[in-house]
Amino acid sequence: MKKSLKSGKGFTLIELLAVIVILGILLMTAIPAVTRNIAKSRRNTFWQNAKSYIKAVATPFLAGEYVVTSATGTVCTAPAPGQSIGIYLTDVELEQGSTQKSSFGAAYKANSDNCAPMIIVKNEGTAAASGKEQKDKLVWYFIGVDQSGNGIATMTKEADLGLAAVTTGITTCTKPSVTKMCQPA
Repeated sequence: MKKSLKSGKGFTLIELLAVIVILGILLMTAIPAVTRNIAKSRRNTFWQNAKSYIKAVATPFLAGEYVVTSATGTVCTAPAPGQSIGIYLTDVELEQGSTQKSSFGAAYKANSDNCAPMIIVKNEGTAAASGKEQKDKLVWYFIGVDQSGNGIATMTKEADLGLAAVTTGITTCTKPSVTKMCQPA
């Protein structure tokens, strides 16, 4: 005698199909949300890294411990009012390691490119006038894009670095306003 197929154990084909359809709908809504969160977190890490790079230069620079020499052999010091100096990110030494890749996983643009990652210190102070002392106001900027077109395409003040400053799909950058470039000795 044959056993009945309806033993009450297991699922019917309709029940299995219903579960698969429900899982498919859940995945269709979850994958875009997860993708958006990953992209947002990469953008967030990018601007936080930009602030870290600025601090890696600013702190020793202001303490007189960061000495860089320009290609002409002159020592780069705090720029005069209205002047600015640029330091390529590849010339910055960090404790945590290499600066060769962005948080998006792509290498940064080459130093000769307008979009090359750079820290810029600009003196927005006032020059010495007769009987008055020169007032320095150093403001730090960042610009940099990776080879995939992700990053910050314009000179952005340290105070303005945030999620909104980081964009994707960048094809051109605004050339940074730099009086002279500095490179390590």
